[in-house]
Amino acid sequence: MTRIVTRKTTRGHSRLQDGPGFTLIEVMVAVLLLLVAMAGIVPIFMSGLSQASSVRFKSMATNVARQRMEEIRQLDYREITSGTLAARFTGTVSPDLSRRAVFNVTCTVSESTVGGGTLKKVTVDVGWAAPPAVSPVSLTTMIHQQFLGPRGSDLEIGPSSHDPLGSPFRVISGTSTVHYHVAQADWALVYNNLNLPAMAPRSVYMRLAFFDDQGISIAVGDSANKMKIGTSHLRYSTGTDGKVDDVWFEYSFASTLIPDGYWESRATIFNEYDQPGNTWRLRLRVETGAPALPTSFTATPQADNQTVVLAWTPGAERDRAYYVLERAKWVAGSWSDWTTLAATLDPKATTYTDQGNVAAQTDPWGSLTLQNAYRYNLWAVDSCEPGLAGSAATADALIPPGVTTTTTISTTTSSTTTTSSSTTTTIAATHFSVEIKNSTNKTWTIQVKNSSDATAYNGSVGKNATITVSNLPAGNYQITAGTNGRSDLTQSFSLPAQAGQIVMTIL
Repeated sequence: MTRIVTRKTTRGHSRLQDGPGFTLIEVMVAVLLLLVAMAGIVPIFMSGLSQASSVRFKSMATNVARQRMEEIRQLDYREITSGTLAARFTGTVSPDLSRRAVFNVTCTVSESTVGGGTLKKVTVDVGWAAPPAVSPVSLTTMIHQQFLGPRGSDLEIGPSSHDPLGSPFRVISGTSTVHYHVAQADWALVYNNLNLPAMAPRSVYMRLAFFDDQGISIAVGDSANKMKIGTSHLRYSTGTDGKVDDVWFEYSFASTLIPDGYWESRATIFNEYDQPGNTWRLRLRVETGAPALPTSFTATPQADNQTVVLAWTPGAERDRAYYVLERAKWVAGSWSDWTTLAATLDPKATTYTDQGNVAAQTDPWGSLTLQNAYRYNLWAVDSCEPGLAGSAATADALIPPGVTTTTTISTTTSSTTTTSSSTTTTIAATHFSVEIKNSTNKTWTIQVKNSSDATAYNGSVGKNATITVSNLPAGNYQITAGTNGRSDLTQSFSLPAQAGQIVMTIL
């Protein structure tokens, strides 16, 4: 609003003056109207904030209820009772690390007479104290006794260790033993009676298989019995009262049967009518040591006399990180130092082209007047224990291949003799030694096995002593050390990569 004010001048003339602004009354009225408007908007914002907080808490409570329900489903059917659930699952839980959200969990079970009492209604309620004040989350499901075979209550595979890659799964290597415990309610399905010493096993068996993320499976069991783990592997123990207190299947296998990588183990027990019980799943990682040698490694010179095409078949390991490819040249009666062609070659690669130049005499190359010999080494590198495999896959190439020469090339990296029209390769078998150091005040028994699970050394290492294990050919090995009062220790090593080194230190 603009007010026009007329003023008198000293000479009697009048002058107009613009005076923009608001009067005090207008300002007070505007403020009052703003307060009235805000009084209606603020509750809306506060209600929105409260609703957002309620949704967050309800979502967290729903996740808690779902987790509890999945844990209940893993129980043996006969263990799903109000008493069992109250003891194991009822109480407070805080999924928020700050413990600002504390939830109260209650579980109830009611049995149905439909189907002869083989149906149970399970309800999980999750509530929390205000604020915000909302109704608790309630999940209900019906659980049916669907398994006819003996059911398991726990699956263990060991010995195992923490995953150095940081995953929550355990790592197995070397010789592993599975313990699959039978649910107490089904012991009578495994034995004809539980009265010692007259109890005898029924014709039951167990199956154990490993599955990867692509659905590939590897069965573990007695190969002569269609991979069934039979009653000869069934065990039981008794308590102080002389009665049976545990029943389980126990089976040992070489983890080298399973390629390196992450797997899900699945165990199931079948009754005498081949009807299965429930299936227990246990996710873990298999680590068998250094990567396997690539096989069928070839180096093929091309007609242009400046190109060599390399090809190979990868090892079976799943945790291979990359390949290292090297090349050496035969110069003045000996091999030159290795030149790295690829330091981090794709772990899925199966070929590589080594390109030279005849005109510039850039390796690899050859001519009718000068024949050059090249040697290639291919190493696989493991993602868990970085380092080269026990020995490299080796391939030789002569450029040009059609030229006849009397050159003799000797090496000590293989155990065969190869003869071609242009070169003779003489190979000498080589053996290596390693050391094992004991830094404790106990004597330890030592066993060294090769990749075929054959014993390469049996002995012991005294207190605070170091022993040398000699006459070992190239390959992958595993050490097992044991003593009274301590868990067995295992360690893998490869030759010739670790020749002459201390490959195990017992602390």
